[in-house]
Amino acid sequence: MILRHFHIFAHSSVHTPRMSAGFALLFALLLGTLPLNARLVLRHGDQVLSPADTVRITVVEQRTEYPSDDPANPDPFTVVDFKYPDLTSYTVGTDESLNAPLDFSALVENVSDFSLQWCGLTHECNFLSARGDRETRNARLTTEKPRLPLELEGHFEANRYGHAVARLTLTPTAPAEVPTTYVVRFTYAAPSALPRIAAPLAPTTPLYDLAGRRVVRPLPGHIYLRAGRKFVAE
Repeated sequence: MILRHFHIFAHSSVHTPRMSAGFALLFALLLGTLPLNARLVLRHGDQVLSPADTVRITVVEQRTEYPSDDPANPDPFTVVDFKYPDLTSYTVGTDESLNAPLDFSALVENVSDFSLQWCGLTHECNFLSARGDRETRNARLTTEKPRLPLELEGHFEANRYGHAVARLTLTPTAPAEVPTTYVVRFTYAAPSALPRIAAPLAPTTPLYDLAGRRVVRPLPGHIYLRAGRKFVAE
């Protein structure tokens, strides 16, 4: 079909620079590499984010305390989880509707001393563990799938507070296009500014035997349940 179109154009005996540029644009459109009037952007939901502003994502620490099931260490233990509110709503797309597929590359660079975990575009997770680590992934936007999930997060360890910072550069495959660069900053604040999700179990928390019956006087050496956890009475 493309050869037929160009066979028709070849009959024209006049070729001005404007016409040549028009032919090149049409050729690019037919190849499916350049959508008209489209620029790569990062979105949060339906909001187009500005490259001039840092994308700030707060990492919420969730601490949950559980009773110990180890007779040698009866103190409750704490499990620390990290939550990323609205992280799934960050997507890569274009600022205009696509009328043809768009091939592009996305480069993520770690510009901090904290790790990044990137699973976006290809759904293959990879750690960028040190400052200067980078990875480029190629992807395609189409009219059927005009947005792809970014799936980028700052990776933290418990009680190691600070900022994980990524530089995201989106570049269309078409050589005439210019890249768009965003700075994404993940903040893991000290827990003094964060509420605790669960408090230690009170001494009055009821006990149950393995048959589900409430126990008032536990017998030493027997296994009981407290708040869904097993423990051995002493």
